[in-house]
Amino acid sequence: MTTREHDSDADDPLDLTGDDLPLDVRRLKALAHPLRTQIFDALTTGPATASGLAQRLGESSGATSYHLRQLAEHGFVEEMPGRGTARERWWQLAPGRHALSSSADESAAAREALDMFASEWMRLRYQAAAEFRTRVRAGLEPAWKGKASDATTLFVMTPDELEAMTGELVAVLDRWDDRCGRERADVPDGARVVELQLRAFPRVGSAVDFHDTARAVAPTETEAS
Repeated sequence: MTTREHDSDADDPLDLTGDDLPLDVRRLKALAHPLRTQIFDALTTGPATASGLAQRLGESSGATSYHLRQLAEHGFVEEMPGRGTARERWWQLAPGRHALSSSADESAAAREALDMFASEWMRLRYQAAAEFRTRVRAGLEPAWKGKASDATTLFVMTPDELEAMTGELVAVLDRWDDRCGRERADVPDGARVVELQLRAFPRVGSAVDFHDTARAVAPTETEAS
């Protein structure tokens, strides 16, 4: 699954469409609930039952079952065909990519729903990274130790340069998504769902601020001699 924000305007709503379902306020509001966002996120790692999700998320199975039905009604998840029973249904993400991109809907309702979803989604991203680091330190991920990456790089660039760089990085992600996406048929032994978090955004402060700071800390010719 791919969740990607192409943010041409930081205030634009995101579009989480899938293959055939356009995003509208009704669908976005259906997703903009903390527990539904958590369920959606949990299903990115594989199918689960309502009771399994309840145990994992610390909720009642009645609550997870209700919210699964709401997500299914709006096309975000679906029952797995040929698996489970009427009493214990298995759920999975609906097929196709879910791409986050700019949306034409700029209504107040869409923005409010987006803020709710985006805030919870970002919290879950930090939580996922922190949980992995904890497991590595505890010796629970020996096969993956040293293979994962957590890097922060700062550049001084123009908006056009940022757009060009992120375009190249997205092209790399697309190639690997084609090779190792969620629907890959040849899953090798030892494979796991791997989450790659890539964010690129301008830091608060202007180029003038940067250069003024650089001049303030850099020694003058007299001081250097």
